[in-house]
Amino acid sequence: MNEKELQKLSRRAFLGFLGSTGLLISVPGQGLSAIMNTKEHGSSALFAPNAWLFIGQDDEITIFCSQCEIGQGVFTVLPAIVADELDANWQKVRIRQAPVSSEYKDPVWESQVTAGSASVHHFYTILRWAGAQARQMLIAAAASTWKVPQRECKTRSGRVIHVPSGRSLSYGSLARAASSIKPKRDVLLKKEDEFTLIGKGLPRVDASLKINGKARYGMDVRLKGMLYCVMKRPPAFGAKPEDIELSGVASVSGVHSIFQVDDKVAVVTDSPFSALKAAERLKIKWKGEADPHFDDKKIEKILRSALKRKGKVHTNRGDIERAERESALIHESSYFLPYLAHAAMEPMNCTAHVTGKKCRIWAPSQNQSAVLETARKETGLGPRDIEINTTFMGGSFGRRFEVDFVSEALKVAKRVKRPVKLFWTRGDDFTNDFYRPANASFIRAGVNRYDHITFWQHKVAAPSVYWRIEPSLLEDGIDPSAVESIHNSAYSFPALHLEYVWLKELVPPLGFWRSVGNSHNCFTIESTMDELSHRLGMDPLEFRLRNLKSHPRAARVLSVAAEKAGWHKGPRKGQALGICQHFLVYTYIAVVAEVSVDGENGEIRVHRMVAAVDCGRAVNPLIVKQQIEGGLLFGLSAALKEQVSFSGGGVATTGFLDYPILTMSETPEVEVYVVDSGNEPTGVGEVGTAPAAPAVANAVFRATGVRLRCPPMTREAVLTALKESGSKGLNQA
Repeated sequence: MNEKELQKLSRRAFLGFLGSTGLLISVPGQGLSAIMNTKEHGSSALFAPNAWLFIGQDDEITIFCSQCEIGQGVFTVLPAIVADELDANWQKVRIRQAPVSSEYKDPVWESQVTAGSASVHHFYTILRWAGAQARQMLIAAAASTWKVPQRECKTRSGRVIHVPSGRSLSYGSLARAASSIKPKRDVLLKKEDEFTLIGKGLPRVDASLKINGKARYGMDVRLKGMLYCVMKRPPAFGAKPEDIELSGVASVSGVHSIFQVDDKVAVVTDSPFSALKAAERLKIKWKGEADPHFDDKKIEKILRSALKRKGKVHTNRGDIERAERESALIHESSYFLPYLAHAAMEPMNCTAHVTGKKCRIWAPSQNQSAVLETARKETGLGPRDIEINTTFMGGSFGRRFEVDFVSEALKVAKRVKRPVKLFWTRGDDFTNDFYRPANASFIRAGVNRYDHITFWQHKVAAPSVYWRIEPSLLEDGIDPSAVESIHNSAYSFPALHLEYVWLKELVPPLGFWRSVGNSHNCFTIESTMDELSHRLGMDPLEFRLRNLKSHPRAARVLSVAAEKAGWHKGPRKGQALGICQHFLVYTYIAVVAEVSVDGENGEIRVHRMVAAVDCGRAVNPLIVKQQIEGGLLFGLSAALKEQVSFSGGGVATTGFLDYPILTMSETPEVEVYVVDSGNEPTGVGEVGTAPAAPAVANAVFRATGVRLRCPPMTREAVLTALKESGSKGLNQA
């Protein structure tokens, strides 16, 4: 999608949003009305021009954030967009989580969900109009009070100023009068040079709460009379309880009840410790495994054989046969990537209280619409009788898009008729995740004598993520996440043949994992680009630039990253540089990794990572840098260490001892440079994850001559590759 199409999408989504929510009507929606009628705000909240903000007599401005704060900074970025157009005094702004209500649905996805790096991208225009609308109404109220033309008034830092006389009134003093002003559909947005908050590196408003311990996560919720629940879960995919032996639980104090819930057994007690103890002593006989022989060897066999199968054709453009004849070089390569877990620091949990007439939920969920729908399904209650409280979240990376833990809590709460906190153990999190799928890819590409790519054949074999989540999005049996960033790559592929082989025989449940299919396809494409440049004897940077002629923004971030990393100066002694670029969620990123490889123990040490990112206008450059930095480290951890293991028809990985992640001592220096193209803002939350692995793999190749095509790039994998190649692990760049 080009820039003009992107702007049309933003405008079209905004107009559709106005039509569906009544944003420009001066009566707040049901969700905001409910909040304003509380004792806390009922007397002072006088001016609520739309669902996004209200202003009280005390000059305090409350701005609602429709999106969930998962650590990505939306509680700072999104309210700042409203506050800038409102010309608010940022020190007088307080931010609240918006209720679950139709007013706050994503205008593109038509659901209240935080995902896909879409928060700023989808809400930027809407939030600007919300702030500008309120500002225009405050100006009208002040002009009416002074009996002067509105054109003589301007706003600054929470006040309306009459320019000729110098008089001014605070927003709070104008709140009552402004509430009687009829809002207009056409509002005047600020020009870029008038921004006071957008484009500034505002500190995160949630940082102090998380530092001083006042931030409330799902695990922190406590209610009077609350019970605790741990589920005993099947040890293998498809298994169900056949017999439950309770004798071992008799000596555990505080047990309230034990009963079957679907394919699990709920253990409900009066404390978390007794719940864990009772669950440990509970003996269950299971039956009905989907495939008791499913293990790592079977996965590898399925993946390797899948590349020999004919797949569904997603893209077939250009003349491949002619391009082959015009190619001076043809290269083939295969890649295999493992299942990965989300491994969020806070395990899944949900607190619920269901009575005959009301349902209350406290959930660290990024998918509030799904939580509401799940509550309706489980309780039979209507939306007005369901209260959803969204808490802070100790990580998600896509895992909390799912609402399985919410459904479990509701079923238990409905049964015991008391507030219940359902919580998962660390083992539960690993063995019952919705994993990033395993993936096998085969690439065959050609280059002509001018070092331009002539054709690109790409076959992807993987199970489908969307088949369970949203099967309607599968196009003729092709999962869109499996082929993303291939058919719309920034590289010029004159002839492209793209196939997808759907591996239905792989049984682990799948979900959205940070950057989804980009984490596979960026690795395979950028590794192949490096292999091509090596065979041509070309500089990897120059080869990429030569094939990015139609994407100047991609070329620019690549050049910036290379310059900042000192690509042409070369690495420090004993180290090597690897480079890559990628395009996802309408954002361009390039990364250079500086690594060394120990030939004795196989350790890859990443010393430095340099990234350049173009996400259009950076609403908060500081948070953009933080998100890219976090994404790079998340992707680096997966590249070097992470892999879910299977045996006996289930998951063998049960904790961080057998799923190690990157430690502080292994963390490299990270530099992020924001390249502002002046385009509309796009996403950054997932952008840093995908390019981490290929940047490191490409650096390892330049250091050793060894190409690692099957992450994770563990010490064992490196030593095996070094032995097979005869390399000593020394810098051969």
